[in-house]
Amino acid sequence: MTVFTRSLVLGLVTLLTACGAEPAREEPPSPVPVTQQVPPGAAEAVAAADGFGLDLLTAPALASRTNLVLSPVSVSIAVQMVGAGAAGETAAQIRKVLRLPGDGPPVPPVAGHEDLKVSNTAWIQRGLGIKPGYRDALRSRFGAATSEEDFVAEPGAARDRINRTVADQTEGRIPDLFPETSITGDTRLVLANALYLKVPWAREFPRDRTVDAPFTRADGSTVTVPMMRTEPEVQLGYAEGPGYQAVTLPYRGGRLAFTVIVPAAIDTLRGKGIAALLSEIRPATVELAMPRFTARSALDLSAPLKEAGMPAAFGPAADFSGITDEARLRIASVQHKTFVQVDEEGTEAAAATGVDARAVSAELPRTVTVDRPFLFVITDTATGAPLFLGRIGDPAA
Repeated sequence: MTVFTRSLVLGLVTLLTACGAEPAREEPPSPVPVTQQVPPGAAEAVAAADGFGLDLLTAPALASRTNLVLSPVSVSIAVQMVGAGAAGETAAQIRKVLRLPGDGPPVPPVAGHEDLKVSNTAWIQRGLGIKPGYRDALRSRFGAATSEEDFVAEPGAARDRINRTVADQTEGRIPDLFPETSITGDTRLVLANALYLKVPWAREFPRDRTVDAPFTRADGSTVTVPMMRTEPEVQLGYAEGPGYQAVTLPYRGGRLAFTVIVPAAIDTLRGKGIAALLSEIRPATVELAMPRFTARSALDLSAPLKEAGMPAAFGPAADFSGITDEARLRIASVQHKTFVQVDEEGTEAAAATGVDARAVSAELPRTVTVDRPFLFVITDTATGAPLFLGRIGDPAA
């Protein structure tokens, strides 16, 4: 049995729409499909979200972070909500950075269900005349709930109410999306997307098989982490290619899965693509050891998005004329916070993105040990849309 000991490991968490009855705890889970096929109608939007997520994960402005968790879908949806009112070069740059195809509605095809909550909200300055077409886009394309706030008179109170709403949408995992002073009297529009999921494994990792084991960081130093281990010779999903192995663990109900790829140089993933790699997964007998971990990130994505090619949206010449004629708007910040916890029982993950728009002034058993820095991505595998991306350099941090 082979243990990969390369310096970078990628974990992918894959999500499909949950359905069907839960299997009884005392019985082993029935076989579940482990391959992913992106529906033809969703292929362009999924490819855009895949590429955009990998661009963010490798952004120079974020390169120094040991652990980095992102939700490409959340960021894309939030920026698309403000981008629906953009025009000219501002709109062109947004579409290019988000890798949006053509001129059609490119929102990633992600729908909420019992295991995944998706929420879009918009807060508008009281009395600001928003164009009917933009209001319609928020409602029809994004399903966004809208409300009014008085940012001019009470920016702090408005920020508190927005943060409480996002906290409720993420079960308290993202309690303060907008930090202090991030909402000001110049704010005219705030747009937010929130994602929350909590799902148990189809077959839990036995707690008595979790043992402390070394995890080697990228710099060669080691840290001791709790290493979860599956039962011997469990049937899981498996794929391999030149220099990598991939293992898929289903979640309860058979419609959700977590995939770990060992090792995973980002260039390899870019070349193959997330959806293509997941489509190669097939049933096999696997023995897996993987660290238990919790990771959080709090980011202002303004710099990465500017560097990626959309500086116009943040500058004084920003063109959001499709939103209102009563104020010239620009993006002041794109706040993004995430939480992911993986343990013996399953996975809990939350993400929120807020945009502040201001006025201008089966063969032999395989053994896979995840004991090196790794990346992970949470995707909706009914469509392949990436919900979260992360880089874990130290699970004990």
